[in-house]
Amino acid sequence: MSAALDNRDREILQHLHDVLVCDVQELCELLGVTRNAIRQRISRLESGGLLVAELQSQTRGRPRNVYRVTPEGLHALGENYRQLAVVLWQAIVGYEDGAVREALIGRVQTALANRFRGSLGSSETVEKRVDDLADEMKASGFNVESDHSGSLHILRETSCPFPMLSDIDDTICQLERRVLEQVLGAPVEFHGRCRDGQSCCEFHVGAAGVTGSSC
Repeated sequence: MSAALDNRDREILQHLHDVLVCDVQELCELLGVTRNAIRQRISRLESGGLLVAELQSQTRGRPRNVYRVTPEGLHALGENYRQLAVVLWQAIVGYEDGAVREALIGRVQTALANRFRGSLGSSETVEKRVDDLADEMKASGFNVESDHSGSLHILRETSCPFPMLSDIDDTICQLERRVLEQVLGAPVEFHGRCRDGQSCCEFHVGAAGVTGSSC
């Protein structure tokens, strides 16, 4: 789910987790809002994969429509992984032994590359690999698009996927660039970064040494 949960969303998910299932009326009573307001929230949470609807049989009358929190919903409700990610990343980039530090970063790079590379198949052209990678990244929650302008193949992230890590230094930016090179099998260069105050992170593929204005 791309949008962050607000307190009402969390209240709904927590209640579903506590009682296992409940219907719209119970959620109305819990939050003290109208059925229409609840249905709008439920629709958004359901489309984000955080809860699921199902029919529950009753001893009398027709089955009722109830909602259950999904494993994805429980993850969203759980700990704040961003802070843990920052702590772990600071521990890695701050490691005094340079060889060990580079080995750890290299393992993270390989793990990220393998995550995407296995789903791309055997696309023959760089253009097709860029498009396939953009689709796979979007499916994983990245705000990314592909673009082919002239001889350039471009991946453009409209928001930084690692803003709290890039605040530490640009190591995560360089790691992402190397991951893209590893997956695409072509040189990748920056052409603007969110970290530098630009509106997006833009990567030019197969265009080593490209410089110029930001996106």
